[in-house]
Amino acid sequence: MAFYADKDYTEDQAVLDAMNAVMQGNLTLHWFNANTEKIRAQPGDPRRGLTYEDLDIGSYGYSLIPEFVRDEQSMVARGSEKVGKLPDMGYLVNRKSDVWSDNVTALYEESKARRWAPAVDVPWTELDAHPLAPELETACAQLYTFAQECALVAMDFPARWVALINQEFVELKSFMCAQMLDAARLLEAFRKRALYGGAGLGRASASAEQGLKEWLWADSYPRGSLCINLILGGFILAVYRQVAAFAPSRVDRAIMRYAMQDAARHVSYGMDALRYHLRVQPQQKPALEAYLDSTEHVMVGLLGSPELLEPLILICGGGIEHDQVKAGCAAVTKLVRLVEREYLERLGYAGLDRSGRPLARILSRIAPQL
Repeated sequence: MAFYADKDYTEDQAVLDAMNAVMQGNLTLHWFNANTEKIRAQPGDPRRGLTYEDLDIGSYGYSLIPEFVRDEQSMVARGSEKVGKLPDMGYLVNRKSDVWSDNVTALYEESKARRWAPAVDVPWTELDAHPLAPELETACAQLYTFAQECALVAMDFPARWVALINQEFVELKSFMCAQMLDAARLLEAFRKRALYGGAGLGRASASAEQGLKEWLWADSYPRGSLCINLILGGFILAVYRQVAAFAPSRVDRAIMRYAMQDAARHVSYGMDALRYHLRVQPQQKPALEAYLDSTEHVMVGLLGSPELLEPLILICGGGIEHDQVKAGCAAVTKLVRLVEREYLERLGYAGLDRSGRPLARILSRIAPQL
């Protein structure tokens, strides 16, 4: 649905006359003494520089944002003076505890400080000097194909919500944009790795994509953040660590090292946001428990995807021979156990006890068969 300004400014003679007057030196300076706080922000740590945390002062700070943002629906910068007819942006997310986390400003600063460039920070030519065996290269190509699917969803989730969240939460929205950049960078690295080795991309995973779509289109931001930032982020972080531990090349180890640091930020935000949400809205706990009961099956769709499991087994085992496959299966079994344990621990920390729920029982039956 389109929005049109309250007038066509090319036909507003008053606006045109005012512009001409200003350009002739007749300044109004009505903005010169804006009714705002006059402060001087200073970096708390000169080595770190000026951060959002240093700007948490008075009306400009985020600490004073109320739980319910009722009278701020325009694009006005928090703390500035409001004048005239400001447009209503129609924000759908106006409650602080639906989006906020106590660590979001620190994570935003970290995302900038630890940025990297796949084009130059990955030692691509190592694959020229030390090419992988064909079966391992094909396994890597398939793994990075799967990883691209996950990265796309991690990029699309904040993109879906950022314009719907009230502008008062500018630090949170800044972090969401950083998440998009993180995911885009990972997508770039995974795509380059799959194509540099010569095997090309592998096959898409229908089971993974069906589940990822379910999570992406969760009907509220808290639910979507729980699924994408905390659950998917935690799952893919474990996969990155596993591949880094068994990496067949320096290229793969470098990519996974960078991927881990990016994914860890998303998980940290997701966990702290859920904890903040439940601390302020404890009545939401039963609804989130019921939601997880209905959507945890996606974890099985991800973990059970042959487009992920089989290349992981070959990478962890070092090849396709019987003994190598056996060793790879043992390593991936440990990965499944790790994913399950970390999932339960993270949700427990945030305030949701999932230890007796169906997912844990299902995974305990599946893992020995890997």
